[in-house]
Amino acid sequence: MTAAQFQTQPLPSKTAEGSVELFQNSPNPFIEMTLLWFRLPAAAIIFLRIFDTAGHEVSAKTGTYQHGENHIVLHRADLREPGFYTCRLETPFGTASRKLMMY
Repeated sequence: MTAAQFQTQPLPSKTAEGSVELFQNSPNPFIEMTLLWFRLPAAAIIFLRIFDTAGHEVSAKTGTYQHGENHIVLHRADLREPGFYTCRLETPFGTASRKLMMY
């Protein structure tokens, strides 16, 4: 399964050659789990941070991912409670953010 199958759209400011692309999570909003898709120009260690509306970090994940499309599964248990969140993907190629909502 690829990010394209979720009919996602990349961030316009992060589509240049050699930069990171973060796609809208799917499903969004979500109840139990959601997939966060991203594309890397080369293998790298990434950091995914989730912030609540007050700007507090409520979840963080890190890992090494390969060149091309990758995804991270975000579960309900990773977040404190239903609501709006900001997802920030930090890579050596740049940083990208998206909004997400959990019911």
